[in-house]
Amino acid sequence: MLRSGSDTELVTAWRALSGIATGDGWKVIELFSIGNCCVMAGRRGARNEESVLVGIRGNVPSQPFQLPRGQGFSLISTELQGYPAGHSWFALVRQESGSLELFTKVAVDLVNLMESTSVQDGLRIHSAMISRIRAWQAFMKRDSDGVLSTEEEIGLFGELLVLQNLLDDGVSEFDALDSWAGPDDGLHDFLLGDGAIEVKTTLAPAGFIAIISNLDQLDDSLHQPLFVAAVRLAQLSEGSTLPDLIDQVAGRIHDPGASALLNSRLVSAGYMDITRAEYTRRFRSSELTYRIVCADSPRLTRSSVPAAIHEARYSLDLDAFPIAASTYAEISTSLGVKNQWN
Repeated sequence: MLRSGSDTELVTAWRALSGIATGDGWKVIELFSIGNCCVMAGRRGARNEESVLVGIRGNVPSQPFQLPRGQGFSLISTELQGYPAGHSWFALVRQESGSLELFTKVAVDLVNLMESTSVQDGLRIHSAMISRIRAWQAFMKRDSDGVLSTEEEIGLFGELLVLQNLLDDGVSEFDALDSWAGPDDGLHDFLLGDGAIEVKTTLAPAGFIAIISNLDQLDDSLHQPLFVAAVRLAQLSEGSTLPDLIDQVAGRIHDPGASALLNSRLVSAGYMDITRAEYTRRFRSSELTYRIVCADSPRLTRSSVPAAIHEARYSLDLDAFPIAASTYAEISTSLGVKNQWN
């Protein structure tokens, strides 16, 4: 089996298969078959496309329009004759325009994901596969060198601290990761029960000026109740780097499905572990409070601005919002999730 970050076995298999497939058929080399998942390195027909084939035990329906496509690769539903019966087969195929180096990274990551989730049921394996590929596509759309900007680094650090708070206060691993919507361009960073939590992070030692990115971000008519998690960081030599914090969170995740979700969320957020050495700043949390958005809270929403104004980005003093709690446990009941998850 492949190990994270290692592409030797996969590249060797592709090299061995090069040029021997004909027509539209597949030539494959098995990488592993465990639990409910079978994974092959493959090439398809005369086009000789590098591919990874994933067989998921059982009937896993998937419409073509639901499968990710673009950014140099596509996921297709296919058939593989002569291999374990009772599997639904999918193939991640490199497109001619796609970078082989980057496709190899995606493929290795997918193989390792399938290995880690192979004990799950077929639908969950399929969901993890789709989520991870879409996360990679989102990552490749980013105009960056693979390293988060300072603002993005601080923002992700804050969201991870809130995620830790959810885990500390009894939210199950999978539910906590499933609620984390920020990396997938969710309107709010966490969707919990009937409400939501928006995370804002600052390095300022006093005051709390936050950037509100649109007219919907503080509109509690969309999700109610709506809390703002205000995270204050201090930059200290004895603090943790972003990769350190990610390792801490990952170390407490034992559910394979939750672990797969964590990795997908991090890729969507633009974090790649191969760039961990680039993150040298060390932070420590000096404040985490949950502030409630009320009817009289100062903010701009679509209902409060002239109809001619379609978008707005503005700075807001969060000290104008009352502090409701300092832990997730204190607000979980109002969100309607305490009895569900604890």
